Amino acid sequence: MPALIEYYDFDSVVKPGMPVILDISWPEELEGEYKSSVYDYSMEAKRMRIAMPSLKGRLIPLPKGTRAYVKIVDRGSLYVFQGTVLWSGMWKEDNLPSTVITIPEKVRKVQRRRYIRIPIRLVGKYRREDEDEYHTFSTMDFSAGGMLIVVGEQLKAGEIIFVTMKLKPGLELKEQPAKVKREAGFDRETLQRFYGVEFLDVDLNLEKKLVRFVMEKEIEYRKKGIIY
Repeated sequence: MPALIEYYDFDSVVKPGMPVILDISWPEELEGEYKSSVYDYSMEAKRMRIAMPSLKGRLIPLPKGTRAYVKIVDRGSLYVFQGTVLWSGMWKEDNLPSTVITIPEKVRKVQRRRYIRIPIRLVGKYRREDEDEYHTFSTMDFSAGGMLIVVGEQLKAGEIIFVTMKLKPGLELKEQPAKVKREAGFDRETLQRFYGVEFLDVDLNLEKKLVRFVMEKEIEYRKKGIIY
């Protein structure tokens, strides 16, 4: 089975000056994405000082207890974790507007993609091009641009398949063309194969619905502690 999640020691990847995005989910009146950057941190105290976050160009002194999904930007990757605001105000040592937030020992690395990808188990069926026979599959992850699927049959990179699956009431894929982009692993015990597939010719209306579906699931999973 392919490795889907990578964790790194906080102090091995986070450096002063890195851009920070705070995705606030609570309290509800503060929901939104705030921009900031790393000033410094203390692994001993388990806290990080960042520039006071801004929203639409305005500095916002987030109140103590505000919960945030923290994304630290590093070129093609994001390092993410859940944090809680401890303090906001003017830092005495350098007189800079600052916010202090809790940090973990380890952070999760997420590849920056055009689409957000979430771990989710869905079941569907597919058929090969020029074939009427359907095969079942399940997903390991899903995005508006494609998914990682688990199948019992061998597929080839570049092959076109047609996917049918229900995502939620009122939203499903029907004979959606997709290209097999890569083989992502093979489980010798179950004989299951893993493939990354990319959706083709997705119209704008469907794309918006898929993006919204993934966003809703991501928020749901964060609240349940399934992803961080």
